[in-house]
Amino acid sequence: MTKDLQHIPVSVGMYANWWWKNYGISYNKQYYYDPDYRIEAQMKQQKILYERFGDVGLGNPNPEPNPFIDYGMALLPEMFGCEITFFDDALPWANPANLSEEEVEKLTVPDVEHSHPMTEIIRQMDYLEQKYGRVTGNINTTGILNLALKIRGDQLYVDFFENPELAHKLMNICLESIIKLANYVRKRTGTLASSVTPMAPPEMYILPNCTVAQISNDAYEEFVLPYELKLAEAMQSFGIHHCGSVDNVVVGYSKVKNMQFIEVGPKSDLRRVRELMPDVFINARIDPVRMLKCTPAEIEQDVKYLIDNGGPLNKLSIDAVGVDYGTPDENVRVMLNTAKSYSAEKMKAGF
Repeated sequence: MTKDLQHIPVSVGMYANWWWKNYGISYNKQYYYDPDYRIEAQMKQQKILYERFGDVGLGNPNPEPNPFIDYGMALLPEMFGCEITFFDDALPWANPANLSEEEVEKLTVPDVEHSHPMTEIIRQMDYLEQKYGRVTGNINTTGILNLALKIRGDQLYVDFFENPELAHKLMNICLESIIKLANYVRKRTGTLASSVTPMAPPEMYILPNCTVAQISNDAYEEFVLPYELKLAEAMQSFGIHHCGSVDNVVVGYSKVKNMQFIEVGPKSDLRRVRELMPDVFINARIDPVRMLKCTPAEIEQDVKYLIDNGGPLNKLSIDAVGVDYGTPDENVRVMLNTAKSYSAEKMKAGF
């Protein structure tokens, strides 16, 4: 964060159902397989946001084409045999492959660059570079535990107790596959963060850790942390995105060396996060369910709570992602305006 910044960084992102139900913009298979359709859709989104929320800084009245790639979090799961379901009003979903113990024993790290659907992404990269002279965006690698669960299914949690050797074998395969994919994408686009969060530096690798919210700190430190330490070493600079409250594994996360950024979900104890990670930049997320259901006054208080507890303010940002269809526009405006004005007041007061 620069010294002359007047308020903390703040952002809002609409979920797929907001775009589909309000404006008929689909996140179906065409969105991921047709780069021209995807680029046109993004330009429409920027214009719509400007028309609806330009008064609070969202959107762009005259967007330029952005030749970007995307595939949700589905690419590596599909490479390992997961069936992918596409939706108009939701992001792609990888159905667990539920591989047997015997099938996991036979698994090896795939040839990422020559395996579908990465071959399709590379085709799109080549096309966009030829048409625009560049390609941007990146592929969400998904997290190590996320990917292992997609491959093995919920049986992985049983493996933690009954077959830990198999669990470690699978986690290591996931680690090596993620590193291969991330390195290729970084080589082609120069960025890694935007597929996960707009709040981190674009060149930073951000690890999506949605399913880590399901396990204890002991399980995290035994079965996940050893591989995330290796990932943090291989993919500097490094950050973590955590869905939901981070409290269950915050002690384990504090042991990840080289971590510069952490994104934590609603109900996280920000004071505890800051105590354990004093030098890490925190992005605190507003609960999209509260954005949907609460009053503007309640949203204002939610934002102020994050600012009061997440400091120092030169290491804090706030965003609301996954804003659903039906979320009152006033809640969006209040969230953005409060984050800017209240943090500016606190900064002037020396916080």
